[in-house]
Amino acid sequence: MPYLFLVCAMSCSAMLSVMSTLFGRHNAGSKDTSTLYSLLVTLSAVVSWGVLFFCDFEFDVRVIGYSVLYGLLYTVAMFGMFKAYGCGPVSLTAFVKQLSLVGVAFWGFLFWDTPVEVNIVIGLVLIVASLLLCFKRKKEAKAHVVSLKWLGFALMLLVGNAGCSIVQKYQQLAFGGRFGNQLMFFGVGFSAITCLILYLKGERCGVKDVQKKASLLCPMVAGLSSTILNLLILLMLSTTLSESVIFPGVAVGGLILTTVFSLIAYKERLTCIQWLGLAIGMVGLVLLNL
Repeated sequence: MPYLFLVCAMSCSAMLSVMSTLFGRHNAGSKDTSTLYSLLVTLSAVVSWGVLFFCDFEFDVRVIGYSVLYGLLYTVAMFGMFKAYGCGPVSLTAFVKQLSLVGVAFWGFLFWDTPVEVNIVIGLVLIVASLLLCFKRKKEAKAHVVSLKWLGFALMLLVGNAGCSIVQKYQQLAFGGRFGNQLMFFGVGFSAITCLILYLKGERCGVKDVQKKASLLCPMVAGLSSTILNLLILLMLSTTLSESVIFPGVAVGGLILTTVFSLIAYKERLTCIQWLGLAIGMVGLVLLNL
């Protein structure tokens, strides 16, 4: 059963990337749909976490501050992810999404007295090497190269994802592992409010402007996948399955599934050097979680 949870968690991790890509590319000719997508994702997550929160109700007003910060970072991550998938290669964007682990690792070294182990150092070195290879431009290649615009949105995704994990860790440490559902429910709730404000203030794209109405299911599925992913990780941590299997499995498995999707669905081409960079990055992610 634990390994079934792991496979499902990999699928949910990949689903976040796949749904964002599908919605963006199906509606490429519409107005800017980024705020609409982010709003629908967060609303879906609010409903999912709301069910969990009220079914196992416990409340502490002190958690609200953590939720506000989590909500802001969640919004940054969702917006950055959608825009990055819209203007850059799917496989490399999926890789950057997993690099939030690196940011959390550095934060642990500085503020959580995380021991510096050999596998961590080697993993970080491999990640740096991977980045250099993945972002290497080759003029004669016809593969998808990255742009400064994509790098900016990818940075938002990276910082937002890492920030969410850091806030979750601090909240769980401060409250002895309790009030997780409250943190997430109010966190995605504040994110939904932020996305609604951004949606109303901008040159918004309404539901009627969406080119393929069926694609409106994508953000709903993404929000539900985000909720299920977090639940599966909690379930796996309570089993005999080692953490050194869970987190590398979710990170690398999700990345592989997303890369396969980009190859099959969009015939996305990467240079041999970029493929080497992705392979080295996967090894680095595994070492960071051993």
